[in-house]
Amino acid sequence: MPRENNIPFLPLIKEIFSSVFKDYGFNLQEVAIWNGMGEYVVTAQKDDIELNFYLGISQLFYYCDLGLKLSGELGERASTDPKYRSLDVSAIAECLDPAYKPPRKMPQTKEEVKQTFENQKAELLKYCKDVLSGDISIWPVVVKCLEKNR
Repeated sequence: MPRENNIPFLPLIKEIFSSVFKDYGFNLQEVAIWNGMGEYVVTAQKDDIELNFYLGISQLFYYCDLGLKLSGELGERASTDPKYRSLDVSAIAECLDPAYKPPRKMPQTKEEVKQTFENQKAELLKYCKDVLSGDISIWPVVVKCLEKNR
């Protein structure tokens, strides 16, 4: 098991991302949903843009992830293939920045989970700031990169 149990997932997301929610007009779902596949999911939404925060639990560490999902007309404009309408922020970063290096150490404590989400917030604001405002011009570039690297 990870070194700490009972990570306060929703309060951490609120604390870390409150400025993003406020600045970009996202509404946070006030509950962490257990998806039955080993992870909790918290969602924040604005129009056709969704931020999905994941906290997975393995025997040795926590898995932390942040994804962007586009739906409706925005999603259709972003990609004709529905599987490319939902992307991890780290995948976007890897496609846009050849120097990007994903973290190697998986978190095991509350502080490490918090730091991981702090890093993901920085990545979100560095690589996806325009998408948060509804400008999806980078999306086709990322999709092309992902298709090429399959």
